[in-house]
Amino acid sequence: MGSGLLDILANGSGFLRVEPGGQSRGDVYVSPAQIRRCELRSGDEVSGPVRPPRRNERHPSLVRVETVNGAPAEPPEQRPWFADLKAVPPSDRLAMPGVLDSPPLGRGSRVAVSGPAGAGATTLLRDVARTLSEQYPDLAVSVVLTGVRPEEVDGWRGSGLPVTGGSFERPPESQAQAAELAVERAKRVVERGGHAAVVIDALSTLPPGARRRLFGAARATEEGGTLTIVAATGDDHEVLRWASTRVVLGADHAIDHAASGTQHPDRLS
Repeated sequence: MGSGLLDILANGSGFLRVEPGGQSRGDVYVSPAQIRRCELRSGDEVSGPVRPPRRNERHPSLVRVETVNGAPAEPPEQRPWFADLKAVPPSDRLAMPGVLDSPPLGRGSRVAVSGPAGAGATTLLRDVARTLSEQYPDLAVSVVLTGVRPEEVDGWRGSGLPVTGGSFERPPESQAQAAELAVERAKRVVERGGHAAVVIDALSTLPPGARRRLFGAARATEEGGTLTIVAATGDDHEVLRWASTRVVLGADHAIDHAASGTQHPDRLS
């Protein structure tokens, strides 16, 4: 038996990614026919029997899809597409006393944490991720590392949260892939009416196109599900413009409340 998160390629085939960091020799090939028959999407958690690679094959292959997101694969679950869900302003506040009292953020917020190097963005992100996980059990919290220092990776992995990605020595394409798959997984939660949060350290290390796709995925939906993204953004002013909540740190590690803020804070109950 094998299981992992499905990563669908441009040619319609896919792989079950079995390592949290991205591609590995143990990844399991999934055929386009299996993806179509079971109406699979990137980020689905898939399991089933696996056969070893044959001659000229580099990866094992999935024999059949048995479960998708913990449920039987057939008949396929009826669910909307994330892109078809209507985005609405966040209205449900995520209170984090002693960690991030102000500015406020809500379920579905795009939170940009900016500031100069050494201002404490990683420390704040760890506190935010831990608090969200502890205070909101209905929130599926995950962490993506894209370009952090090698000595920071173990600190994140010791948090007890699902952590993917790695340090800056990994190829940029691999870092972007790990981040994209984590956000796709969160989208699948939202499509089913659930709530997810992805913490990215740091968005500023990714290519511009990936930054837009990942940060722009955060939203509250009229149908009820929400995806919150909290990301370290460095001094990227464009990402700050996209944010619904800006947290600007000074060199003294304190929040600059004059520069920070939230769009429509009155809507956050």
